[in-house]
Order: sequence, then structure tokens, then C-alpha cells
Amino acid sequence: MSDPNEISQVSTEDVDLTEARLGYAILVNGTYVGAIEGIPGKLEHIEVEPHWEGKGIARAALHEFVCLSRDHGIPEVTVNNAVHPAMEHILETEGFEEVSEGVGWKIET
Repeated sequence: MSDPNEISQVSTEDVDLTEARLGYAILVNGTYVGAIEGIPGKLEHIEVEPHWEGKGIARAALHEFVCLSRDHGIPEVTVNNAVHPAMEHILETEGFEEVSEGVGWKIET
């Protein structure tokens, strides 16, 4: 189990995605910290538990989701337009391109 008070920043090596009801559970060193709603190639929503926010989990989980999509043979990942402003920053800095104003984001795997 990981204690959010003992971890200031996570890396992609710390994050695992496991299949869950509506997509994937996000685990940090085996501890549930959030979820991704979606299927390989199509990310609908990322949610991080409040006490785990600000530790780079969304960025690391996004990276893992892109890798998972690539491993499934999906040529691009799309993200719907219902994203939080902080998530927009992550998408931009991770190489996603906005698809028409307000429609969504995409990146080639």
C-alpha cells in the first residue's frame, strides 16, 4: 500500500492500469488512486482521488493509457471535449493536438 502523504511525485513506472467496470483503475504501487473511463484509443474521463491530486498521477496515467492503446494496435488516442483546464494543460504538454475548437484532443500512438 502507498501512503499519499509519503509520496510527493509519481512517475510512469509507479502507475499501473488494470481493467475495471467502465475502463481502468489507476494504481500507484498497488494502491487505488483513481480511474480512467474509456477504451483503448478513446479516453472519456480521468479521475484522481482528492488526497492523491497534485502528484503527477493524471499525467502518468495518461502516458500509460497511450502506451496501452498502442499495445492494442490503436493508431491514435482521442480525448473528448469535457476536460478540466488542468487536464488541457497536460494534454498540450504531452503532445496532444486540439481537434477543432472545443471538440476534443488527439495524439498518434
